[in-house]
Amino acid sequence: MVLKNFNSKNDNRIGQIFTPSYIAKFMVNNILNFIEFSGKKPQTLSVLEPSAGEGIFLKFLLKNNLIEITAYEMDINLKEKLLKSYPNVQFRFENFLGSDPNKKFDLIIGNPPYLGQNYNAEVFQEYVREFPFCAKYFVGNMDLFYFFIHVGIEKLNPGGFLSFITTNYWITKSKKTGIKLLKPHVLEECFLVQYIDISHLKVFEGAKGQHNSIVVLQKKTEQEKIQKVNKKIEIIHLFGTNRYNQKDKSFNEEIFKILARKGNSSYINRYTSALTNNDLRKDESWNLIYPKAVQAIVNKIENFCKIEGKTTLLKDYFVIRNGLILIKDSIFILSEEKQLKIKDNDFFIHVDGEFLKLTELEKIRLKKIYKSKSIKPYGSDQNDYVGYVIYFNKDEFKPQTSLKRIDLLRKKYPNLAKYLQQYEEELQEILINAKENPNNFHFPRRGAFIRQFEGEDKENLIDLEPLYDKAEKIFFKFISKENIFGYSNISYYATSDTYFLWPKVFDNKIDYLFILAYLNSKLIYFLFKAKNISVKRSKTKLEQGLPIPNIKNFEIKEKKSIME
Repeated sequence: MVLKNFNSKNDNRIGQIFTPSYIAKFMVNNILNFIEFSGKKPQTLSVLEPSAGEGIFLKFLLKNNLIEITAYEMDINLKEKLLKSYPNVQFRFENFLGSDPNKKFDLIIGNPPYLGQNYNAEVFQEYVREFPFCAKYFVGNMDLFYFFIHVGIEKLNPGGFLSFITTNYWITKSKKTGIKLLKPHVLEECFLVQYIDISHLKVFEGAKGQHNSIVVLQKKTEQEKIQKVNKKIEIIHLFGTNRYNQKDKSFNEEIFKILARKGNSSYINRYTSALTNNDLRKDESWNLIYPKAVQAIVNKIENFCKIEGKTTLLKDYFVIRNGLILIKDSIFILSEEKQLKIKDNDFFIHVDGEFLKLTELEKIRLKKIYKSKSIKPYGSDQNDYVGYVIYFNKDEFKPQTSLKRIDLLRKKYPNLAKYLQQYEEELQEILINAKENPNNFHFPRRGAFIRQFEGEDKENLIDLEPLYDKAEKIFFKFISKENIFGYSNISYYATSDTYFLWPKVFDNKIDYLFILAYLNSKLIYFLFKAKNISVKRSKTKLEQGLPIPNIKNFEIKEKKSIME
């Protein structure tokens, strides 16, 4: 259930996008297949629908002779309709998150509401104050439907099943995100028995950013916990005629009809995941879309990536960081002619209606800057820069106070300082709102330094300016479905939509051209597809999913010549 607008637990003006009938019908029939396999009869089951909406799941539950049904719904505007349509259902017109924890069910099914915590902090704070379940499981950066999974697990009988349709982001997220408590709870209490990827279909009309999935969980018995029983994970992967933008309702309905009768289609891929439940980790991304059939091939690749018996990954050699995050791009990135004029190698900057000539020192502080669209395999389009970024380096004036630093900067770079002074109030306000030092308005917010750790206690702050200027570096787009990695050994500065690979240890000799060739190879293209790796503003899958070869395996002359 996608929430268009949601203000509080008492707000009856919730904008809802309800589950399509064909989805609800499939989900009910699908979970009953699991129930039937477990030997139970539908008439004996206690059933819970935690977010009833207009009652579409109730319709198909009743059609399948399920009679002991409890349903929760917050929107009192739906009360009359629901009571009239489903008189035999036990309705609770209240928030499911405040429900009795001692009331258990054999089957829980539904489409819980999706609402991100980042932009709805007040709602989450209200829930944490009001409901013990929410206080217990609240984590920053979570989604509202996480609470529904938590409470659903708590209210399942051992051996019972839960099936929800949600976004799939929680599956791919790792530590330091909102799944900090969710994944451990799922793994401790349940088996993930089925994962249906419908992210290539648009199933909710009018909803944005749909990457949906259907999951089926089974509550572990105490004996299964003690014996550490393992179970396979069934994967069903659905595709559309246009795999990334399928909006055809009739097409979707037909696909789910075929799926329900276990028929075959080029748009349906069924397989057992290479990962079992015991392979899943509580603080890592779950790469479920990984057929067991390709695991042997991946294992062969990873055998070339082992040092002392352990597979080395991208994260073992590099830290991945965004390019420059500026206070405001339109101020710091100077466009030619509008903010900056260049004539015969002289630079003029626009200040208070006139163009002031920059000194030679000031010219050094202007760097050509690129967006991710300039990245090409093995390099970049050097002519596709978006302007010149004003790049001041805090290290130049340390260990001065921020106010003293401003004074020194204005003396050394008078014209650039005058330019930024025009926007001082605006820039400082942005920093204040972000709870950052407003006197740092001359500098990039992020991307100028990285932290390098030595052991548990010692850390170094690495100045990236000389690396941007002339060091070897590999970079890639922050949103990409393919393995396109660029390279430069000359000046290359980029905006935050670019990721850079910086070495974990700077005195290590890294063969950048080898790594570059490997990352752009068909081998990595295969791994992207096999492991369902893509970059969507998150680098986790890349860091943890890409094995890096042990270069010593290629140092024999014959092998090295092939590599080159």
